[in-house]
Amino acid sequence: MKKILLLSLFVIIPMFAISQTNMRFATVRLQEIFDAMPETAEANKTLADLAQKYKAENETIKNEYENKYTDYVKSRQTMPENIRARREQELLTISQAIEDFMMVAQNDIKQQQELLMMPIKAKLMEAVKSVGDEGGYMFVIDESQMLYKGANFEDITIFVKAKLNLL
Repeated sequence: MKKILLLSLFVIIPMFAISQTNMRFATVRLQEIFDAMPETAEANKTLADLAQKYKAENETIKNEYENKYTDYVKSRQTMPENIRARREQELLTISQAIEDFMMVAQNDIKQQQELLMMPIKAKLMEAVKSVGDEGGYMFVIDESQMLYKGANFEDITIFVKAKLNLL
């Protein structure tokens, strides 16, 4: 009996002590801050420029295909079989090149986006960590990830923006 009572005290006392400490919780609106960062606008412009270059190149390849296809349709009735087969193969090759180019372009844009956004996200996370440490918060949670937020949470978005000189 004494062992159970002693064990209970060892379990209950630390729980009571933890509940009496001043634990602080915070939320932050990461997307709002991320969108407000000038680095994000620069990265988005770089990505838009890259996408435009790929689009222009894709249009050039498509125009080449359309011109060759039009020529093929106009003259296929009078072409010898060998020439017609070579032109059909050429059209098929260009069509495949268009598909390959689109896949490479999408992958490159995605890779560039990751490369450009990674240091911006790291800078944002460092600012959140710094504000969290300075404020003595036990947890800092992105507000968009919360299902419920009680009254004990503080919104530190403005402090993170200040840390990043966005105010």
